[in-house]
Amino acid sequence: MTLVLWITVAILALTTVAFSQRQRSIRMQARERLATSRLAGAPMPLQGARAIPNGRVARWLFLAGYRQAGAVRRFWTATISLGLLGGAAGAALYLSGLLEGTAATLEAIPGRVGLLFLPVIHGIPFLLPLMLAGLPTTRVRRARRARTDQLLRDLYPALELFASLAQAGLAFDAALARVLTTFGADRPLGRELMTFQAEVLGGADRSLCFRRLAQRADVPQLSSFTSALIRANEAGIGLAATLRRQANELRAELRERALARAQSLPARLVFPLVICFLPGIFVMSLGPAFYGFLIGTAGFGSTR
Repeated sequence: MTLVLWITVAILALTTVAFSQRQRSIRMQARERLATSRLAGAPMPLQGARAIPNGRVARWLFLAGYRQAGAVRRFWTATISLGLLGGAAGAALYLSGLLEGTAATLEAIPGRVGLLFLPVIHGIPFLLPLMLAGLPTTRVRRARRARTDQLLRDLYPALELFASLAQAGLAFDAALARVLTTFGADRPLGRELMTFQAEVLGGADRSLCFRRLAQRADVPQLSSFTSALIRANEAGIGLAATLRRQANELRAELRERALARAQSLPARLVFPLVICFLPGIFVMSLGPAFYGFLIGTAGFGSTR
């Protein structure tokens, strides 16, 4: 009982620390937004305009969209806290005797089929800390994948609009303003283009701004687009032909990707078919006959 009490106190302490850190980060973000809006005179701060971090974890969080101050600290705090919480839950399960009762129930299954699940039951106290500690990593990976999908989904219509406006005679800056009006700043591509526009209006070199745009997004298609614009800007090539060529190449790439995904659909259906459906069909059809065969065979059908 004493150990369980200490585990409960540790869980409450970790929850209190995590809640306080969350409230502190919210207050810091609010102060940063207020200060930035007062200095820039804009209703929304350009958070992507800050320097791209060099650290591996910081850059990974930056590319996933977690660009607030102290994102790395919050990530490690959440990972360690959840790992300790999982360790405490695993220790509580082990000390409560629930795992031993479950293992005894599995051992009592006829035919000793339940012995196959005993390693999983005994490994739960060790798997819980790993699973809970991996939740922040899984969340960041999911956010990174969703952000990349949104960038690719918006990049093709943006390139088509850029090419159409350039062929109509608009300069790149005017076309960029029209694209920003169309897409807005509530999506990743719109925020990155707005940051690029703010850097250009701030007097930075246009080629450097293009490179920073590619680094902030870290998407091969957008990197190819910015490289073509850099070459066109440095060599004096017309933007209309360059943008139209980039839009056509991206359209062909998206078409090939859709065809490859459609062709790989039968192979993807094998996993849920084999894992989810076939075992149930075999159990329902062959289970009674197989169990009757085991009962009628000497040495089976008796419990330990």
